[in-house]
Amino acid sequence: MNKGHLYRLQQTHEIEKEIHFEKIKQESVVKKYHRVIIFFHVAFIFVQFCTFLLNVGFLVNFQEIIGNISGKILQGLNLIFGSVSIFLKVIEKHLSKKIQKYEKQKTLIESQINSIRNMVSKVL
Repeated sequence: MNKGHLYRLQQTHEIEKEIHFEKIKQESVVKKYHRVIIFFHVAFIFVQFCTFLLNVGFLVNFQEIIGNISGKILQGLNLIFGSVSIFLKVIEKHLSKKIQKYEKQKTLIESQINSIRNMVSKVL
């Protein structure tokens, strides 16, 4: 092989390494997003459970038992929990879309690595 082929082969291997490191970076980002989504999902379930308990309390006339002021506080808490659950669901959907984007990029990176390897094997 002449020097030109060796130089191109070396450059190809360096590009392949960069793409491989980018792939590893993408995978770590996706893992972090998955962890965050699990956290938000658990928080969503907790908030929904609290909202359910508050609603059950109102079904048994909880407001009459503990008083009007406490009932208003519980209604306010119910409203807050409902709003937080909506907020958590929106964030969870947004992060899921980001994960899908990273998965598409991962597929693209893998196809680039395969095309580089095919070109190198054809040249050799």
